[in-house]
Amino acid sequence: MKRFIPLFLISLALSLPAQAQTPCVPEMGAPPEKGAAPEKCRIAAGDAATITPSQKITSFQAQVKSDIRKGLTDAQKQAFLNRMHDYFDFSTMAEAALFGEWEKLTIEQRAQFSLAFTAMLQRNYLRKLYSHAEYLASITGEKLKEDKAQVATRLVKSAKGSTSVDVTYRMQKTKQGWRIYDVLTDEVSLIRNYRSTFADLIKSKGFSGLMDHLKKQAAGPLP
Repeated sequence: MKRFIPLFLISLALSLPAQAQTPCVPEMGAPPEKGAAPEKCRIAAGDAATITPSQKITSFQAQVKSDIRKGLTDAQKQAFLNRMHDYFDFSTMAEAALFGEWEKLTIEQRAQFSLAFTAMLQRNYLRKLYSHAEYLASITGEKLKEDKAQVATRLVKSAKGSTSVDVTYRMQKTKQGWRIYDVLTDEVSLIRNYRSTFADLIKSKGFSGLMDHLKKQAAGPLP
């Protein structure tokens, strides 16, 4: 039986600042340490070849903590979505989400799908960012093998007695540095969830039906 993790929980996992081996990202709800401005946690372009996968995740969480707040203008929201490309390999995620169907598409269809998929994924993510206040996150491990890596984290709701959720970021090294290409929540893959949904849509409604679904998900003003 296939297991599905609600997208809101996966989106929540992506949004949480990590309690790492660095003072840059303190526990959520706690004041930042003196002098530990988020800007110091971000990875400069020139450092892309030297930072570790865990540092990349920590940098992203610092970006979220710094940029996401209530009352953002549409321009500020869009600026943050644009910066997500520094951390996520959306092209690889799009291809993986279609799996065998990708090879059947024309170059133009691939480009159309990649754009629509990225817009949908970004909006779903942004829509849930404001619900992360009661959670704490910590990096619990890193596995590295050549140009692939996994960074394990654990999410715990601050309420006493809450259960934990294990979230693993799958990453690959690109010319621009480490990028996330999948997220596993309690060992269930975000990309596999999308793959199953998209396969069903293509089977029942064709590629045009899939595109209609994605465009509807990405329509309207930014959340």
